[in-house]
Amino acid sequence: MVLREVLDEHPAKPLTKTIKTIATQFGEVALLEPPPELLQAIRDFLPFGLIHNVPPEQGADYGLVMQCGGLELMGVRQQPEDAAYEQCLRAQEDNNILIAHSVANYLKAGFDGLFLPCTYLVAKNRPLFQSGIAYFGYPSPHGRECHEFAFGSTFDGQFGHGFTVMATEFMRALTQSSAATGIPLPPPKGLNVRFRRQLGYLEFGFLLVGSQVVCLKTRIVDNDLAWMALRETGITTVFHLPCLPAAIDEGQLPLAKPAAGEATPPGSRPVLPASGAASAAP
Repeated sequence: MVLREVLDEHPAKPLTKTIKTIATQFGEVALLEPPPELLQAIRDFLPFGLIHNVPPEQGADYGLVMQCGGLELMGVRQQPEDAAYEQCLRAQEDNNILIAHSVANYLKAGFDGLFLPCTYLVAKNRPLFQSGIAYFGYPSPHGRECHEFAFGSTFDGQFGHGFTVMATEFMRALTQSSAATGIPLPPPKGLNVRFRRQLGYLEFGFLLVGSQVVCLKTRIVDNDLAWMALRETGITTVFHLPCLPAAIDEGQLPLAKPAAGEATPPGSRPVLPASGAASAAP
């Protein structure tokens, strides 16, 4: 049984409580406490799982593990042109709004896997920076992304059958949101696979698991335009799981992802030395 079927059988309100309600000009968005089934599903999808921070660290109740010992997650970088720092900060703000606005259209595709679009900001050759969008995703072997679409030669070999169509669908939704809002989305200079550490600073916003929307923000601000973008497109409830990127030792993996196997998970690779080809790539 996939996650959407589990949660449809057990509606959110009896399982969880409302943490906060945010008012926008389009209506309210309710932030809900995530039920155990959702937390387990996220752990199951993520190669290295989640670490529960007790006490919270920098407002994060959980750490989304992106590095475990000598292994590191990889994502697909939607790479723009390098630019001045101030221009990159504005682009990051715009991208965060576009990601929120794109969620509803992406969900219409009905995928069952986990998909995490997030903004990144990384220093390049001085005085330039790069501010783009990175995609981390893990298809469900039971979902339509796997059963109804052919194996995508672009990225499925590294991230699993179904990732390419999931990423393509989200990028299509981004383009639609840019047209609807008037927020510019610069044409990508390239789409390429990068280690998490090559992406610099990652800013988490919303993680999508099947039909569920999970807010990873550690600081909830009522006038954040992301809420208006969500509500305008029909999203009325999200689960709140304050989360930051995390790195753990191999010995902590059983805590982050119980019953994890020893095989290298899809979407992860050994961390290469600084002189390695993947590390040196711009």
